[in-house]
Amino acid sequence: MNPLTHRRTLLRAGAAALPLAALAPAAQADERSDRLTADQVSSWTDAYLETWRTKNDKAAVRLFTPDAVYEAVPGVAAQTFRGRDAIGRYWRDITAGQSDMTGRHGTPVVTGNRAAVELWVTLRAPALNPDGEHWVTFLETNFLTFAPDGRCRRNTEYWNLQMGRLAPPQGWGTA
Repeated sequence: MNPLTHRRTLLRAGAAALPLAALAPAAQADERSDRLTADQVSSWTDAYLETWRTKNDKAAVRLFTPDAVYEAVPGVAAQTFRGRDAIGRYWRDITAGQSDMTGRHGTPVVTGNRAAVELWVTLRAPALNPDGEHWVTFLETNFLTFAPDGRCRRNTEYWNLQMGRLAPPQGWGTA
């Protein structure tokens, strides 16, 4: 299966309980199935960005283990969501006022079952920029811990919000 077809299949499946081997492109089938790769993290992140773009909380929660921890603001208890129900509620609430979202990710950095990946997201969010044109840009890095089945066990976000619709600088997102 070519990588584009693979990613489309993953997006349709919402990454529901897929083993790490299923997330990898066919070209990596000879690698150990329990070894997390940058391609697997990229596929997961593509699905994550698509669920954000479409505001699909049901698909979003399938990307996470049932006991996952999602830290939208690290160290702030009110911004730490435990379990799929809490993650789903957060996802619905946070995306409700957003529109016209576009996102891309950089090359993931992977070690063991953990990964760091940069995101560049632009969207309309009148509540975040009421006096301007309503465009905001999130410059975000997610630290992810994956379960053996390919779902995320922990997502810790570090982000910076900029007003306006900004393009990434040359060389952004390369490892």
